[in-house]
Amino acid sequence: MVETVATGLEVPWEIAFLPDGSALVTERPGRVRLLGADRKLRDEPVAEIDVSAEGEGGLLGLATDPAFDRNRFVYLYYTTADGMRLARHRYRDGRLTEDAVILDGIDAGPIHDSGRIAFAPDGRLYVLTGDAGREDLAQDEESLNGKVLRLDAEQYRGEGGDPEMISLGHRNPQGLDWEPRSERLVATEHGPTGDDEINVIREGENYGWPEVTGEDHGDFTAPLAVYAETIAPSGSTFVTRAGSSWTGDYLVAALAGQQVRRLTIDGDRVTRNEALFEGRFGRIRTVVEARDGALYLLTSNRDGRGDPAREDDRILRVVPPRR
Repeated sequence: MVETVATGLEVPWEIAFLPDGSALVTERPGRVRLLGADRKLRDEPVAEIDVSAEGEGGLLGLATDPAFDRNRFVYLYYTTADGMRLARHRYRDGRLTEDAVILDGIDAGPIHDSGRIAFAPDGRLYVLTGDAGREDLAQDEESLNGKVLRLDAEQYRGEGGDPEMISLGHRNPQGLDWEPRSERLVATEHGPTGDDEINVIREGENYGWPEVTGEDHGDFTAPLAVYAETIAPSGSTFVTRAGSSWTGDYLVAALAGQQVRRLTIDGDRVTRNEALFEGRFGRIRTVVEARDGALYLLTSNRDGRGDPAREDDRILRVVPPRR
């Protein structure tokens, strides 16, 4: 079952749920919106962030602190004239106010800014970075671009600091989640012209960009799956709620592919790789599992590359089919 719960957004990028069932949603021009627990979108933003919205930039990633109930911390990741910025905010009385900048020094560009952040099961904060349109940065170990980075709790709840570099050789990773039970980190990545990838991220490994693309990675870490014809994979989630026919599967929002990709992963093999909702809603930026097991999709048809319908952009709620 699919229902539209909100319309008229301007390039929404991320959605994160709060303990009371409401959710915060970023819009790329710099607004944070509130979707109430009643599934109604509030008109007034809870914050307006000064961003540089050139090209693919703007207000992108959003994540709530694992201890949000106690500290009310929310993290926003966005582009500025000086580069990417990760800032900690506090959510009180229906408003977000900035508390501290905890990470910068990441180049931003009109393309390949990545933008996704997420908390791991162990409570550490992962940050994806793109090459900002400069391919050489992905292999430069002195640069934070084209990397998967990690901050510990002392950093993201304190004054920040130098992040740990988990992997390198990434072009434009845009989605990540942890596989149930194994807790392996699985990420999506845009290829150059096709050759989009799904990768299992392992510490210390090099994923090859720009030296290699496609299935043959030689001495570099090979992808779990490759899409020779581009689908532009973006935000992703594992389905953890028990009882559905999608439980345990990895769902990937696809922009150019205008679909949600459903993958069943068995060890190092993908045993199912199929398109859901293909062409029904246009470009899909992310898919997120809510606390009640429903899936929320954000469309991205007003980003200059889509064909927006009258109601776009939208927030869609999907109830996975029962077994």
